[in-house]
Amino acid sequence: MASINRVEFTTTSVYIFLSGGSFWSCLLTAKPATFLYHATSAQRANWQLANKDTAVEWPDLGETLTMEQMK
Repeated sequence: MASINRVEFTTTSVYIFLSGGSFWSCLLTAKPATFLYHATSAQRANWQLANKDTAVEWPDLGETLTMEQMK
């Protein structure tokens, strides 16, 4: 199973890079990433891996994005 390696942002999207070279992207205005839309750059940058590297948590926002949600 793939694991998450890193998270990056543009002004409009979030990119979550997975092992094996693939990635998932989503507009910040689209589900499941809408909670990131109004977040500050500092809040977005404060992320950590969770659930054996299959989820990303944003502690400042109290939100988690799982690989299941990225399907």
